Amino acid sequence: MDDERGRRVGLNEAVFREVNERIEDLAETFQVGEQPINFICECADPGCAQQISMPRSEYERVRADPTHFAVYPGHEIPDVEQVLEKHDGYDVVRKREGEPAEVARETDQRT
Repeated sequence: MDDERGRRVGLNEAVFREVNERIEDLAETFQVGEQPINFICECADPGCAQQISMPRSEYERVRADPTHFAVYPGHEIPDVEQVLEKHDGYDVVRKREGEPAEVARETDQRT
């Protein structure tokens, strides 16, 4: 994969991550506790609108590492990321080192 493609993929995913951060903020405001929240798939497809459901604590666990993303099953890009975990309704992927991981770290608002 070339660096430009890796950067573009990473930026697309960063947009979805930002949307999910706002969803999580609203969940905290409304004190939803541990009931599942509908997040948006954090895959690279800019047209994806697939929802994934998980408790806030699980989303926080995924977000603890800026190179980890929650995606709908089958939405991973093998040359960009590795599936770490499979759950009911979503998978957790890690960006491969190089441009994809660098963009994930650069765009992580928590670090």
